[in-house]
Amino acid sequence: MNSTLVRQRYALNASVFVVVRRGDDILLLRRANTGWNDGQWSLPAGGHDGGETLEQAAARELREETGIEAHAHDMRLIHLLHARAGDHGGEWLGMFFLATPWRGDPAIVESGKHDGLGWFPLHALPETLIGYTRQGLQLGLQGTAYSTFGW
Repeated sequence: MNSTLVRQRYALNASVFVVVRRGDDILLLRRANTGWNDGQWSLPAGGHDGGETLEQAAARELREETGIEAHAHDMRLIHLLHARAGDHGGEWLGMFFLATPWRGDPAIVESGKHDGLGWFPLHALPETLIGYTRQGLQLGLQGTAYSTFGW
């Protein structure tokens, strides 16, 4: 009997995070009303929707969440995070991009998802910054290309 084994590939969800700097300060949003890490701070971030490059997804999420404009070609990948602590409990990949340059005055655009926005010095990030966000941000700005979280 001749049987062919077909291997199913494991699919990983992808999220993008955008680091916006003003000198030594980092722009953060506080999550609210989402049921996931509400009350905690994070970078402007979101999922890759498909049909777009990761840089385009990062620019879109930045605009949707803060009103800040940056071109996709102005997004520089600074860190790749392989996490096992997602909102659905599964594995996922997080790409951390540095937006430079950027334009506009940041604002809370999605008030149903955020209730705070602020600039924080790199040396004094809030204690309630989501753990994987803190790790990806800090390692990315230190020049570390890859890390894992939650394994």
